[in-house]
Amino acid sequence: MLPADPRYLGATVTEEGTNFAIWTSGADAVELCLFDEVNGELVESRYSLSHRNGPIWHGYLAGVRPGQKYGYRVHGPWIPEQNLRFNPAKLLLDPYAHELSGELQYVPEIYGHQSKDGWGNGDLTLRDIRDSAGKVPFSVVTDHKPRQINRIDHRWAHTYIYEAHVNGLTANNLEIPTEERGTYKALGHPSTIAHLQGLGITALELLPIQAFISEPTTAERGLQNYWGYNTMSFNAPHPQYAATSDAVGELQWAVSQLHHAGIEVILDVVYNHTGEGDEIGPTLSFRGFDNQSYYRLTEGGRFYANWSGTGNSVNLTHPMVLRLVTDSLRHWVTHYGIDGFRFDLGPILGRQDPAFSQDAGFFAALRQDPVLAGVKMIAEPWDVTRYGLGEFSYPWREWNDFFRDSVRQFWLGDLA
Repeated sequence: MLPADPRYLGATVTEEGTNFAIWTSGADAVELCLFDEVNGELVESRYSLSHRNGPIWHGYLAGVRPGQKYGYRVHGPWIPEQNLRFNPAKLLLDPYAHELSGELQYVPEIYGHQSKDGWGNGDLTLRDIRDSAGKVPFSVVTDHKPRQINRIDHRWAHTYIYEAHVNGLTANNLEIPTEERGTYKALGHPSTIAHLQGLGITALELLPIQAFISEPTTAERGLQNYWGYNTMSFNAPHPQYAATSDAVGELQWAVSQLHHAGIEVILDVVYNHTGEGDEIGPTLSFRGFDNQSYYRLTEGGRFYANWSGTGNSVNLTHPMVLRLVTDSLRHWVTHYGIDGFRFDLGPILGRQDPAFSQDAGFFAALRQDPVLAGVKMIAEPWDVTRYGLGEFSYPWREWNDFFRDSVRQFWLGDLA
C-alpha cells in the first residue's frame, strides 16, 4: 500500500481511490480488510497498514470507491489482567465510519475471550481465535461532503422542544406509505411536519440515532434495544431506521425538510459509554483498537469504571478520544445540519480525575470550536453516581427533572 494522509482519520475518498487512517497507540500491526461478495460468497482481502505517523496507521488503495465494505484487524498483546485485549481474529468497526452495513449476531465468535455462548460467559483469560467477520457489522466507505446549511437558530427563549423516537413518532401514521413509516424519511413527510407545527414546537429532539446495538442481556431474552442508548458507532446513523439502503441521504433530506418548516433538529447523543460493555462484553471496535485509551479503567486496568451503569465509561481525558467525539459532533452539524445536542449522562463527559469539573477538557474544546460553539448544548445533568443539576455553566442548558416531574404530575392530576 502507498502512504495516505494521516491528518484525516477514517476512510477518505479521492479521485482515484481511498485513504485509510486509524489511530491506535498499543498495537503491533494493523490490517485493513476489504469485503466483497463473489458468486454469493463473502471474500476478504487483507492489506497491511505499514505506514505510520506515530500512533496513526495509514495507507492508500487505488480503485476503492464509495460503497466498499471494510473493517480492521489489530495485532497486539493479550493481557486481560492489564486490560490489553488485542485480538486480530475480531473484525473491528472503524470509529470514524460514516455508514454501517449488516447486523450484529450474538454468537461466541464476537468475543475477544473464549466464550461458551453468545452472551460472553466463559474464560476471560484466554484469547479466542475464531473469526468474527460476517457476524458483526461492516464499515462502509462513503463520500459525503459537508453541506450548505440554512440555519434557523431560534433564540432559547423561543425554543419549544418536542422529544420523539424516530420509529415511534410515525410508525402508526396512515398518511405515510407503509414502507416509510418509522423511518428517517417519514420525519420529513408533510403529515409529520404538519403535526409538529400544529403542536407549536420549534425544535424536534430525536432520541438516539447514532448506530446502536442491543445489550447481550436484552438479546438473550429475544428482545431488541428500542430506545437506542447503547451506541456502537458515533458517526453513523442507525441503519435500521432507513426506508432504503441510503440512511445518510434519507436523514439529510429529512433534516432539510424540517428546517424548511422552521423546525430545528436536536440529537440525543450517547458519548459516555459504548455498546461493548464491561470485561465480558464483545470486541467490536474501541476495545480492539486501544482498550486502555478509549475507556476509563480501575484496579490497575483490570476492570472498567462504570459510571454509566452499562458496563463502561468513555475516556474523554485522552486527547485522541476527545478528538473523536468533537470530530463526530462537527460531522453531525456540517453533514446533516443538526442544530443542537442533548448529552446523555452529561457528568461523565466532565469527569477528570475522576471528579467532575466545569472546566474539563471536553467543555473547553466545545467552547472554543468555531463550529460547535454556535449550536445548542443540553446536558442530562446526572449519571449513575452523581447528580449535578445546576453545575453546567454557560453556554450549556440542562434537563431539569424537578420541573419535568412537576409538570407531569400537574397534567396527570397526580399531585400527591
